[in-house]
Amino acid sequence: MKSLSKSVLWYSAGNLFVRFLSFILLPLYSNLIAPSEFGKYALLMSAYSIASIFYQSGLHAALTKFYLEEKDEQKRKDKFSTILNFIIVTGIIFSGIIFLFSKELSVLIIGGNDYSDLITILFSALFFETISFYVLHLLKTKEISNKVVFYSSIGAISNFVLNIILVYILREGVKGIFVSQLFSAVILIVILLPILKKEYLFKFNPVFLKQALRFSYPFIISGVLATAIDFSDRFILNHFLGIDEVGVYGFSYRIAMIMNVFVISFRTAWTPHALNLFNIGDYKARYSDTFIKFLALGSVVLLIVSLLANELFSLNFLGINIFNDIYKPGIVILPYVLLGYLFNGLSSFYSVYPLTSGKSFHFLFSDGLGLAINLILNIIFIPVIGILGAAIATTISFSFSAFYLFIISKNKIQIDYHKKKNIWIVLPCLIFLITGLYLNNLLVNIIFIIIYLIIIKKFVKLNWFEVLRFSK
Repeated sequence: MKSLSKSVLWYSAGNLFVRFLSFILLPLYSNLIAPSEFGKYALLMSAYSIASIFYQSGLHAALTKFYLEEKDEQKRKDKFSTILNFIIVTGIIFSGIIFLFSKELSVLIIGGNDYSDLITILFSALFFETISFYVLHLLKTKEISNKVVFYSSIGAISNFVLNIILVYILREGVKGIFVSQLFSAVILIVILLPILKKEYLFKFNPVFLKQALRFSYPFIISGVLATAIDFSDRFILNHFLGIDEVGVYGFSYRIAMIMNVFVISFRTAWTPHALNLFNIGDYKARYSDTFIKFLALGSVVLLIVSLLANELFSLNFLGINIFNDIYKPGIVILPYVLLGYLFNGLSSFYSVYPLTSGKSFHFLFSDGLGLAINLILNIIFIPVIGILGAAIATTISFSFSAFYLFIISKNKIQIDYHKKKNIWIVLPCLIFLITGLYLNNLLVNIIFIIIYLIIIKKFVKLNWFEVLRFSK
């Protein structure tokens, strides 16, 4: 069993690098792409994110579960190959349908049929990305984190370079973003061919596929629901406020993705590690320590990004703003979206019971509850307080999803929460966050962040090197 610390650090470094490249592109987008165009991009990416659940078919969870349970190497390859072959065939079918009805989808998603070419490009990229997703997921299941980061970084660098060429030099706008995504997806597939050659068998096991699909179908539905929680607000915003507000909201949401990078990095390493710990009965103390460290680091990310994001729009080079002020009104959503992602990360600790018990339908209930709350609150809040209402709805819906998993797992997965430490993590964070946002003073906010780091060290008894060592 690999070290969780090493995996989290690898995934964190890799995801931060990938997101850093994406973050560097934000000034480029803000100065070359109008909010209305970025709004169309956000709507198309929302549809893309929902469609990706069907392309993936929820089988990544089945791959992790059944691959780890199988000890025979040849049978492991058989299971991986069966899943990958199914994904390729269904991906071709889905893509064919989308290409055939691209004009109708353009009208449905954006309101006009002029964007059918963008839909064709984007969903071509999704087909190739889904294949590479499963190859990389196999490496994640085997806990070979360094290779995952290496291959992902090559794909990200390719995407970055292509964006510079197509968006900045050739001024292709949103189309340039999607073309970059397509070609970088193809490049990633090419460099993954040696892995495929080693792990792939031209085999199809219908008995295993039926078993995997039976296990995975709740993940498809819950995946759609979870993605809808994250992206349905764009369509509601477009209905009530228009495409420009969607663009401003979507742009700021990308800044908040730094928390999601942390959460995804942790979840990627934590899920197979937690399952291994649970299977060998060595989980109670490690779950507790890891929970404290995750909460501490997540709270630091929440505080730093929320209090310092405003300064991004004050940065300039040769008298030119790095970030276009037209997107500045969107930063009001950051604390809420960041907090929502933090709740989403905490739910990882309560995902172990549904996975190990085979009761994956709990994910369906959890995400269904979150989506219902999200839709209701968006419809109520957005007409009254605009994009802030959408962000608040996101926070509340993610918190309810996490709370449901906590309720059904609390008697099955034992975690000693160290309540005093949790209070020292959460309470000062909230006090500094609310006060700092109210005062809106850079020096005061920096002081608050430093004091908070000292509090974590002194009262939670964690130094920051230990926080990163999740498995200690």
